[in-house]
Amino acid sequence: MTVVASRPLRRLSTSGPLRVGVLVSATGANLRTLIDLQTAEPDAFQVSLVASHGTRSKALAVAADHGVEAWPGDFDARCGLVSQARTEADHAAYRSRARQWHDELDRRIARWELEEGPLDLIVLAYHRWIEGELLTRYRGRMINQHPGDLSVLDPSGARVLTGNDPVARAIELGHASTRTSCFLVDETYDGGAVLCQGPAVPLPPEPDPWAHELSQKQLSDRPCLEWTVRAFAAGSLELTGATHPDGSPAVGVDGVPMPLGGMKLT
Repeated sequence: MTVVASRPLRRLSTSGPLRVGVLVSATGANLRTLIDLQTAEPDAFQVSLVASHGTRSKALAVAADHGVEAWPGDFDARCGLVSQARTEADHAAYRSRARQWHDELDRRIARWELEEGPLDLIVLAYHRWIEGELLTRYRGRMINQHPGDLSVLDPSGARVLTGNDPVARAIELGHASTRTSCFLVDETYDGGAVLCQGPAVPLPPEPDPWAHELSQKQLSDRPCLEWTVRAFAAGSLELTGATHPDGSPAVGVDGVPMPLGGMKLT
């Protein structure tokens, strides 16, 4: 049997606040959570940089309002929309353009870090697929919030609630509640190591998916992200070297192995 050593998930800087970069797409709810952490504990947390794939994200205005450097993007103009790809060749060309765009973003961040100092953690509140140098350089230091319970598996061991509409899918399947999962981003499709899950949010008898997801942002997204960022800053997280039935790396918290789903908040 091959034994794989555990790997702590740690920040780069050894002193000062945890320096966080945020990739944004929409309203900025997760960005607000991080800024609130910074406001409450400025010696512990610092939102240092925000970047978007577009120009219309409300999160860019949130960053500007709080004095955080923010970069709009031109992803759709450069890469097009995945929904416009009809053939396998179209999809391959789109992925190549997307990778080039994110590689350029990675190089821009690297130049910025030479002047401003390294980022310890990248938080995604982001609606574009990331591959290439950006993912490679921040491996083990890039996390994503997903509005679905990634510990729910089908009989084959695959995650059920991946993709763009996990709340609607949970409703369709008759689940009693939903919850947010925070996971390490890797090359898989919502398949990375789950670090934490926010509290379960009960579904009403006749739920509206969008209204429920908005409620979930406050009741599950926010505590999930807060816990994960604090745990990362404290050096409490590690990949144990084991794997779960879905093939994802198992997580330990302060030396204690976690079940699939990581730390489950109540």
